[in-house]
Amino acid sequence: MIHIARTAEEAVALRHSLEGSAYLAGGTEMMRLGSSLSGVREIIDVSSLPLSGISNAGGKVRIGALTTLQDVKESLLVPAFIREAASFCASLQLRNAATIGGNFALRRSDSYLAAALLAGECSVELMCSEGVKVKSADEFFRKTECRALILSFLVDEGREGRVRRIGRTSHSHAAVIGAESMGCHAFSISGSGTACGHSRDAWKGIDIRDDLTGSAEYKRYLASVLF
Repeated sequence: MIHIARTAEEAVALRHSLEGSAYLAGGTEMMRLGSSLSGVREIIDVSSLPLSGISNAGGKVRIGALTTLQDVKESLLVPAFIREAASFCASLQLRNAATIGGNFALRRSDSYLAAALLAGECSVELMCSEGVKVKSADEFFRKTECRALILSFLVDEGREGRVRRIGRTSHSHAAVIGAESMGCHAFSISGSGTACGHSRDAWKGIDIRDDLTGSAEYKRYLASVLF
């Protein structure tokens, strides 16, 4: 069943009251064959909420959770390495539908943007059952489950960094994505997990496993030489 939320508060209330529920933003994951959300029975549609757009906010850049990856890629307000991470989604059709909030909230180990947002030490503005809260992207990503709704991401204006992706093709899942920004390193390793810290060896905190993108040994090597 689809429930259309009229406000962020209503969306969160529905998420808490409905078992087997999930938020629907761009829908690129929920509608995918073999989706990790295939067991979802109750869909909370938040796509009509006013949560898109990119703006300056007192030395920060605010990126609304429903901003598409294409809009992130094209905005000169967004730090260059985060724009580059958005471009890792090679399909223009998907970039025009997928949202930054949806891609991050799934906590997938092959997320296009997770490594860049974690290395950029972004903050995440959330609507919770107790009201609006702000948490670090790292704190949000480490939680195994969160029923809060992402409202926006905040990153320092002019933040500098770099991001690298290694995969067999531009359209296939990356084996490893790594990002570095002002001494903070973050890694997303396919089929294994994500980690960040102020060391280029932050990837060692991930239990790296074999999957279709390569062996564990191969991915450890990639992570060790990425920077």
